[in-house]
Amino acid sequence: MPEVGNQVRVESTKIGQAPRDGVVIGVIGRLLRIKWSTGEESTVAPGPGAVAVIGKVRASSSRTPPAPAKVSKAAKSVKKATKTAKKSPR
Repeated sequence: MPEVGNQVRVESTKIGQAPRDGVVIGVIGRLLRIKWSTGEESTVAPGPGAVAVIGKVRASSSRTPPAPAKVSKAAKSVKKATKTAKKSPR
């Protein structure tokens, strides 16, 4: 049974469709909460052999996205000047 932090792969049931890869972010009994590589999340109750563990997420990674980079005052003033220039009639 996969554990939190395991990278998993679920094979497609349709011919020609790619398998889905994701990371287990929660386990409650037989239910797995999986965050897919596409960014979506699902809760699944997989049958025997439906989910393959393909690795383990490193401990250094976290579930929270990184904070956005801070924009300097100079960059903000350039952005503001650009907006103003676009609005003014020529």
